[in-house]
Amino acid sequence: MSFQFRLKSVMRQREFLLRQAQGALGAAQAAQMKIESEIERLKQVLQAESQQFEQEQRRGIGAEGYRYFKDRLGGLEQELRVSFKTLEKASAEVDMRKQAMIACDKSVKMLENIETRDKELYRLAMSREEQKKLDYAAVLISHRKTVDEGGKS
Repeated sequence: MSFQFRLKSVMRQREFLLRQAQGALGAAQAAQMKIESEIERLKQVLQAESQQFEQEQRRGIGAEGYRYFKDRLGGLEQELRVSFKTLEKASAEVDMRKQAMIACDKSVKMLENIETRDKELYRLAMSREEQKKLDYAAVLISHRKTVDEGGKS
């Protein structure tokens, strides 16, 4: 009986850890998606600024405007590089969280298999016990018939 209690408490604890790992994975994936959308936004802004810079150059741009656009484009490119590095870190975090969740899931499934096997062994033992009782009853009934027939002859 104590085995069952410990198995249930360990199972609850591992299921809790699995839910935590799933939540952590979801949070990491959400952070990764947020970074990806930020990268897309930066790409669009960079493209729009580049087009505007080209248009201004065609019209004739002053030195001050030129420096503004160059600084602005350089800043956007730097921000994009930083975002890509952050995305790499976020992707590594997602992979790590995924591995942790898989490990937790395996431990829960292992305990479920132990529980299933334990239940099957219990059913088999009960079935054997029941069969022994039925066999014993059949032997008693057969013995009584033999004794009754022997006593009447």
